[in-house]
Amino acid sequence: MHNERSPLLGTKAKDAGSDQSKWTSIYLLSICVFFLCASDTLLSVPLTQLIEDNICRQDVKKIMDLSLITEGFCKNDHIQTKLAYTTSSLPVVEAIVGLITAFPFGVLADRIGQKPVIYLSVIGTMLCMSWELIVLAFPGTLPARLIVAGPLFLVVGGGFTVQVSLTYSIACNLADSSNRASAFFVIEFAGLLGNTLGPVIASNLMQATSPWIPALISIFLAPISLISLSFIPETHNASEETFSKQHNLDQTYDLKPHTIKSHLSQSFHLFNQSLASLKSNSIIIILATGLIRMPEFIGTSQFLAQYISKRFNWSLAETGYLLTLRGMIHMVVLLLALPILSTILLRWQSSNRRDLTLARISTGMAAMGMFWMAASRIDVVVMGLAIQSLGAGMGPLCRSLANGYVSQQETSNLNTLMGILQTGGSLFGGPALAWLFDVGMGRGGMWVGLPYFGLTGAFLLCFVGLLFVNAPAGSGDDEDHDIQFMGDIDHNSFVVC
Repeated sequence: MHNERSPLLGTKAKDAGSDQSKWTSIYLLSICVFFLCASDTLLSVPLTQLIEDNICRQDVKKIMDLSLITEGFCKNDHIQTKLAYTTSSLPVVEAIVGLITAFPFGVLADRIGQKPVIYLSVIGTMLCMSWELIVLAFPGTLPARLIVAGPLFLVVGGGFTVQVSLTYSIACNLADSSNRASAFFVIEFAGLLGNTLGPVIASNLMQATSPWIPALISIFLAPISLISLSFIPETHNASEETFSKQHNLDQTYDLKPHTIKSHLSQSFHLFNQSLASLKSNSIIIILATGLIRMPEFIGTSQFLAQYISKRFNWSLAETGYLLTLRGMIHMVVLLLALPILSTILLRWQSSNRRDLTLARISTGMAAMGMFWMAASRIDVVVMGLAIQSLGAGMGPLCRSLANGYVSQQETSNLNTLMGILQTGGSLFGGPALAWLFDVGMGRGGMWVGLPYFGLTGAFLLCFVGLLFVNAPAGSGDDEDHDIQFMGDIDHNSFVVC
């Protein structure tokens, strides 16, 4: 009997040690995510002010002394229009680069591992930030529009889209199916914390010193994130199946495996596979909601800072506190409110029907909040921002629903397609908000809030569309064990920043 038990106890001890090691790696990964998100949000508001200052100085350098320029002087409609179009161009270029590079760097990660590609991606991000700040460091010489070339540096590593994707790939490899929900919970919490702290720290530093201090700190936070990542063991194991699939793709297109043409051809092949998973009207409607994600993000982050500053004569440093308020409400919604509502609704509905109900509620709250954000009183706008933030679960809930329509083998292709659609929203979201802001300022009065009336209409369309969606067949009972962690929101769906 002793001999039979000894190996069993030894195996348990080994498994416990292995689990502890995996959780240590997950915590290190969450630290990496925290610094990446904090770096991104720490730069947002200072960058807006530096761009505004550059445009302002370029416009008035021939008619007045540059030392006399104040932030309030730069709030005229002409300068604000230029600012809106300049800042909205950045996510467009970033989205184009992301759409081109996402698949190739995914293939590269399959070949050499996720960590080296993340290292490369952070280098590209630092080059992008550095270029933008170099242009803005010479306001009397270099026009602000040159910063639009900054996201082109993201061809080195693929940018933030690749970072997020590979971060969750590492987490998937570290955690088994029974612990995956809690692993994503930790990572999501770290990302939300970085999003919440970044703007308030930036605002404090801007008020105490200048926008250059948080902007420079943000550059150095990105490589700090790699310190914790370096202690995580490489989780990538190139299986024979992976190499077999790669070999089949190479043979299909008769291309050398390491050429750009090969990567692009494989990208189109994988994209076509993703489209093949669309088998019902309901899933098409749900996927269409992904197009609003980036316009929503832009309208409640960098563009919101400009909008509040222009309309209510706030300094840009003060607007950072509103972005922190948004982050705090998001944390409450995703970590407390939705899990509680999920548990309650499960008493009467299957998990799929519950997700659909919560998605409709979230979309309705987002539409209502956007409507009030167009108001001409700052207290009503703040109330609208709070209400809109209550709809934070719309994205992950819709992704959870979409995954319910496809088989497990098709989920990877489906999630890739959803990521492409969300990134594609950047192509029109920023420019559309800038154009509506330009038109609204020209009309004056209540029309200044036109961008948020536009976002209200977009969310209403999503809400109406979701009313025609039928929940996926099946009860989804196999997912119920995840409720204790994240309210059974799809764990593969979170956009960290």
